[in-house]
Amino acid sequence: MISENQQNQRETKKYSVENIHFEKPNIHTIPMKKLSGIILFVLVLLITSSAQQTFTPETIPNPKDGAGTGYVSDPDNILESSEIAELNRLIALLEDSSTAQIAVVLVNSIGIENPKDFATRLFNHWGIGQADTDNGLLIFTVMDQHRTEFETGYGLEAVLTDAMCYRVGMQELVPEFKKGNFGTGLIKAVTRIKGILEKGEVVEEIRSRETVSTPLSPFLPLWLQIYFLANLVFHLWWLWRLHDMIKAKDDFYDKYINVRKLRLWGFLIAFPLPFIFVWIYMKNRMNFFRDHPRYSKMTGELMTKLSEEEEDDYLERGQITEEEIGSIDYDVWVTPSREDYLILKYEKYYSKFKKCPECHFKTYYHAQTKTIKRATTYSTGKKLKRHECKNCAYSKEKIIIIPKIQTSSGGGSSSGGGGGFSGGGSWGGGSSGGGGGGVSW
Repeated sequence: MISENQQNQRETKKYSVENIHFEKPNIHTIPMKKLSGIILFVLVLLITSSAQQTFTPETIPNPKDGAGTGYVSDPDNILESSEIAELNRLIALLEDSSTAQIAVVLVNSIGIENPKDFATRLFNHWGIGQADTDNGLLIFTVMDQHRTEFETGYGLEAVLTDAMCYRVGMQELVPEFKKGNFGTGLIKAVTRIKGILEKGEVVEEIRSRETVSTPLSPFLPLWLQIYFLANLVFHLWWLWRLHDMIKAKDDFYDKYINVRKLRLWGFLIAFPLPFIFVWIYMKNRMNFFRDHPRYSKMTGELMTKLSEEEEDDYLERGQITEEEIGSIDYDVWVTPSREDYLILKYEKYYSKFKKCPECHFKTYYHAQTKTIKRATTYSTGKKLKRHECKNCAYSKEKIIIIPKIQTSSGGGSSSGGGGGFSGGGSWGGGSSGGGGGGVSW
């Protein structure tokens, strides 16, 4: 017979076994809940990461693709449409007056890539600036790295030096970018650069000498010593070159041309003192050489320089056209008897006009770019690039293939919304070797 105590023990064991069997499903359902949470978390991450695209130089929308005539690529819609229109207007005016091209690009992210290296690759991928002068500039902003790079073409490195780019960035971009005014900062920077490239305001930039706050270095005294030593060496070298040119046995016109070939912009920015005085001295000597009295090699008589109106009687039609469009300025010297005359030409530093292959005057320019067939995601397009001569009406047309539109580019880019300008329809094929500076904000 089973005692009452043994019966209770059996019931207890049975109850315990049943309890264990009952709780077993709960042990396995806990990991399933955690797994569901992990899956949900991963999905959220995927959705978030897909919303912010990481660009490469090949996938950033080119504002010149298709029928685009703008200069701004803003695929993440950071700028207002009115700000894009103003940037396009300013840059189009600059290209029309000097042939220089500026591209403005803003993206949220390029991943872990270095913005400077990325900017150089993007610059050369698009070919910003003219192929024969490399006068392009890329202003490239990466939002998540809080960095803006100024990438310059080879032809602008002497004017837009690393120091000048840094100064423009610190004084125009950074204060506005820190407030979130990205469009305003870019407009201010482009306006200032436009003044430097278009109006020759390099000397004014140096004279203003607006201070930019930078961290002091413990090696500043040594740096200053090296700077002043380099300043002195370059100064003496330039004075020696100037002295040789001025004392050379050339006529005044040859002396003028030789001195004019000396490009001081880079030295003016790097070594403002005393090169600003050298620049002033050069300008005075050039004016002296240009206006100095001349004697006829045929009659020996003293010659007189004619006024702009009088000299047209001695100039060819093409030369008059060159003066009218501002590509070349002419001086005409005559003897009292008008038996002998002398025509001297002075070319403009920066001009959008080239020598015409037909009449050989500097009156040939890029007149129009017209889209014939728009590019799509499945076929290339075509555009017509037309050059004309202001003098002889010679013209040349060239068909350019427009690449297919890349569907992986993501958001939209500006191609000149807002109207009010007539910018060129393509980049000019310029290249960069990594010149220019950058700022963080």
